[in-house]
Amino acid sequence: MFSLLRNENMKLYARFQTWLMVLILLLAIGGIGFLDVYTKGSPDPAQWQSTVQQNTDVLQTKLLQESDSGARAQLEEQIKLNEYAMEHGIAPDPYSMWSYTLMGAKLIPLVSIFVIVVAGGIVANEHAWGTVKNLLVKPYSRSKILLSKYMSVMQFALFLLLIVIAGTYLCKGIFYGFAPIQFHHLSVNGAGLVQDENMGLYVLKTYGLASIELFFMATFAFMLSSMFRNQALAIGLGLIVQFTGSAITETFLGQYSWLKYSLFSNTSLSMYWEGTPLLPDMTIGFSIAVLLAYYIVFMAMAWITFTKRDVAS
Repeated sequence: MFSLLRNENMKLYARFQTWLMVLILLLAIGGIGFLDVYTKGSPDPAQWQSTVQQNTDVLQTKLLQESDSGARAQLEEQIKLNEYAMEHGIAPDPYSMWSYTLMGAKLIPLVSIFVIVVAGGIVANEHAWGTVKNLLVKPYSRSKILLSKYMSVMQFALFLLLIVIAGTYLCKGIFYGFAPIQFHHLSVNGAGLVQDENMGLYVLKTYGLASIELFFMATFAFMLSSMFRNQALAIGLGLIVQFTGSAITETFLGQYSWLKYSLFSNTSLSMYWEGTPLLPDMTIGFSIAVLLAYYIVFMAMAWITFTKRDVAS
């Protein structure tokens, strides 16, 4: 397996398009920093205390003028966070070195596009180039060959995610200076109390939850690559589903309750921690079960078509 995986990685990282995707991702990360500096949307970490105090004063003034209960609750929550931060000397997320890293999670759809391109071609190209026969004559089972390709796709996805995390963190330091690293994330729980979480774990949780759709779209494109043996078709269908799946689900979920069984109704598991389920009867256990069913189907279809079907001469 190690030899197969090394061979897949050598082929993947020897391609120009792989490093072009990495370059585009780095440019996108730099673009976030440049726009932030240009628009002055992110305050200097070194001046966070004075900025937070000014923000608290503004929020308290708005609270006195606000009559809507929902808006008042949001203002009170932010005031609590600011006061806790000032009292304990903890820079809130927008003022910390981690602010760009958290913002970088918005680049995961771009990462998903790149991974779909790789996953959609990793099996299909072997058939298009005729190199699949060279693989099959080696003393490895088809299942191991397919697994090594899938693992290579997942490693590439992880590689790009690590670039986003490291790149956005460094970008913050380059543009605003490297402030001391803190590992505090402040939030208000359901009881209205401020809780202090470990920032490192919070970043991993944020990226992990945001990457669920990436993981399934990569697996879906991988299945298409194995089934159709056509790179353009696999990538095209993968991208179409990527761009339209969530929009269609959100638009018609209220009209057709059976859409709760769709993939895109369940990939956003963050709704169980930081929001509300799309439908009242949806639970995290239900979503995990639906996602597991889709994963089994995707992998079974990829395995059956690759291991059972004859290779054209």
